Amino acid sequence: MTDVFYPYFETESCWQELQYSLRSIEAHFKFGFRVWIVGDLPVWINPATIHYIPHQRIEGITENTVYDAITKMLLFCNHPDTTPNFIRMYDDIYLLKDVTLCDIGIFKAMYPYEKVPQRSGTWWDQLHKTLGILKRKGYPAWNTETHLPELFNKEKMKWIIKVYGALENRLLTSSLYFNTFFPFSHPLLWNKSFAIQFYGDMENDFYTSHDGDLIEKCQGKTYLNHNALGLNDNLIAFLQTRFLNPSKFELCQL
Repeated sequence: MTDVFYPYFETESCWQELQYSLRSIEAHFKFGFRVWIVGDLPVWINPATIHYIPHQRIEGITENTVYDAITKMLLFCNHPDTTPNFIRMYDDIYLLKDVTLCDIGIFKAMYPYEKVPQRSGTWWDQLHKTLGILKRKGYPAWNTETHLPELFNKEKMKWIIKVYGALENRLLTSSLYFNTFFPFSHPLLWNKSFAIQFYGDMENDFYTSHDGDLIEKCQGKTYLNHNALGLNDNLIAFLQTRFLNPSKFELCQL
């Protein structure tokens, strides 16, 4: 049995993303798992089918999103009933094909340190800061912030957060974890053969426009994710058709 951890802040949800993410993992996770939600609990959730840790987001903190994500991670990892190894999911990640635990555990990355774009913004500042610390310590500093399901060990994750001061310094836990514990491994680099990302009307090496025939665009892919700009009516219609039936995690269909 492996726990699946969803950090969830309901007011940042644009639609019913969590509902459809849960439908997707019920359909495609081919191993025993339990779902934990940390943060807000939607009214449609069937409480008999999930584990819940309440957490109210603290407002007014610099770089609040990362601070909140790490706080929820620690609440999950410090809970005595959570499994030693766990999967971190987000509500805007969906499974399109069957996967095993070994599939999820594959070390994946976006690109090496040398190819990190020089972009501005809070998240990019956090990425550069995180990878810079890793590089100075002699690690390869792969960007592993793939926004895909990730398999972690909770004791190792707690150690990473403590040793690097990830909460206080607003560092990105995935890149800290995989570079530190797998320094000699070459990751599977993100590509459109196994994952598709909708981040607005963009077509490049990483992102795909959310317009057009999404059945064709998603054909053969294992993972799908998006941001708020990528969640248009076309993508919503695709997800509603792809995951038509309610999951056991729902009290009723919305």
